[in-house]
This record gives sequence, C-alpha cells and structure tokens, in this order.
Amino acid sequence: MLIGFSIVSFMCSGQQTYYNQTRQTQFLNPSYYGINGKSFAGVSYNSLSYKTNEKIDSKIFYGAVSFENANFSLGIDFNNFQINTYGLVNNTINLTYVYRVKLLNEMYFLPGLSVGVGFNQIENPDLIFGDQLNLLTGSIATSSSDPLFFSELSTNFFDLGASALIYNESFMFGVALKHLNSPDISYNQEFELKRPISFSGVIAYERDINYFGRSFLPENSYLYLIASLYSTENFMKVYAGQELLLGGFSFGLHQLYTKNELSNAMLVGLNASVSVEQFEFSFGYNMPISQNLTVFPPNVFEISMIVKFDRFLRNNKGFFKHLKTDNL
Repeated sequence: MLIGFSIVSFMCSGQQTYYNQTRQTQFLNPSYYGINGKSFAGVSYNSLSYKTNEKIDSKIFYGAVSFENANFSLGIDFNNFQINTYGLVNNTINLTYVYRVKLLNEMYFLPGLSVGVGFNQIENPDLIFGDQLNLLTGSIATSSSDPLFFSELSTNFFDLGASALIYNESFMFGVALKHLNSPDISYNQEFELKRPISFSGVIAYERDINYFGRSFLPENSYLYLIASLYSTENFMKVYAGQELLLGGFSFGLHQLYTKNELSNAMLVGLNASVSVEQFEFSFGYNMPISQNLTVFPPNVFEISMIVKFDRFLRNNKGFFKHLKTDNL
C-alpha cells in the first residue's frame, strides 16, 4: 500500500505542468523567464476534474526579475498541488538563473539552471483502510490497526534542472532537462523511488498579421504558433497551440495528446487573455475528445493573472507580443 501511495504521488507530480503552455511556457522551459528581460509577478490556479468525481487543485505563484546590466534574470515559482480525496499535498519551490547571450541579427541564447526543493505529504485522517470498513452495516470505523494509520507519510527532496532557449522576434526553440539528480520521492527508507529525468522541447513562431496597417485590425496584431514535446520514463505529452493576438486581447486553441504504457488520451481547449495597463488576465479550459477504456482524462479549468513591472511595457500598453527583444 505504501508503494502505491508513492506511485500515486509520482504520477500526480507530472500533472503540475500547466496544460496551457501557450501562456505558461516558463513551467515547461524555465529559460523562458529570461525572454526580453521582463520583470513580472503572477499567480495561476489550475483545477482538474474527473468522471470519478475526484478533483485535483494546483496553485502557482511565480515571477521574474531582470538584471539588465548583468545580462541575467532570476525566475522563481512556488507550486501547491493537492488531491483532496487521498489527502495528498505536494509543495515545490524552484529558483532559476537565466543568462543572456546575444547572437547574430537580434537573436539571443538563454541558458538556464534551476534548483528546487519539494515536500510531499499524505494526511492519514483522509485515508480509509480495509479494517475500518464493516461490510455488513456499511459503516466506517474511526480507527485502524494498520501500521500506516500511525505513520507520518511525508518526504522532502532536492531537485536540479537545466534549460536553454534560442529566440528572436519571430522564432523560438528550446530544450529542457528536469530532475537531473533523480530525486528520491519515496515515503520511507526501506526502498527508493527515483523520479526519472524528463526531457522537453518547444518551438514557436510569431508573425505580424497587420504589417500594412489595415484598419479592420488593431495596430498590434499577431499570430502565435507553439508546439512542444514532454517525455519521461513511460510517459509522453505532445502539445500544440494557436493564438491570435489583437492588441490587448487574445484568444486561441490548444490540443494535448498524452500517452503512457496503459492508456492514451486527446484533449482540446480554448484560451483567452485580456490586458489592462500592466495587468494581464488569462483563462483556459480543456476537455477530452478521445480516450481508451483504461483512463479517464480530466476536464481542466485555468485562470491566471500577471503584473508587469517594466517601465517600457507600462509605456507601451497594447503591445503584447510574445517574442520581443526591444527591452534588452
């Protein structure tokens, strides 16, 4: 049973990557914190609901500070991840250092190094053990003789990652490796449960769709396309997103395909955002459109808010292109 809990914890930790990578690329590739030398702070809420009535909540607080004269940025994120049905709580905090190297033709190289710590806990009062069940009366006893009932199920771990991006105002390509030290996330010392190294790649393209200043479109109108691949031991996730930016408003579509040894699923979603001065509000919703018989993919609801601190961005309201270099 203890092994099962550890595996559940491990599998659920993979859900922490936000489904809407169009707007939350830094969670897939932390080098994105260094894009255009921006300074910002944000908060996001992500809720996954299943047909089994289980609900998974994730709250993320994140931000970045740019040190322009020293050519680097610092990014930080704190993630609180909960599965209330099992009393599972996962808290992680990651700090990322991103250095900026200017290449040819306004192209930049952003190597990054991430360090993090995590804390996993299963709250025993939320668990029901076999000897608590009375099958004749249908009642549940308040105590159990199972040794796990008296155990403190918690673990701490240290994590390492590396990432890199190359980008200009039209194109972006990046790779990232996470869990380089394969941290042990087991709940006891009798066995090890190593978190495997994960790999991700991302590519994006952005195009000005109002280059000639047509009156029926806002002055700052862009088409943004992004695709990514995330892979770890026995698990793969493929993401594609298309977004239309019309000044301070944007809307788009995204698709997600996941696969492991036992199951696969396809989800589609909508996302939208609106910017008011230095504030940006985003919304996303995903739903499954195909699945096999061994998995119940979730419906995903997301909201987020970002506050931008850069003087340049505040003085150029409505210019909200993803890939920018003019603040460097």
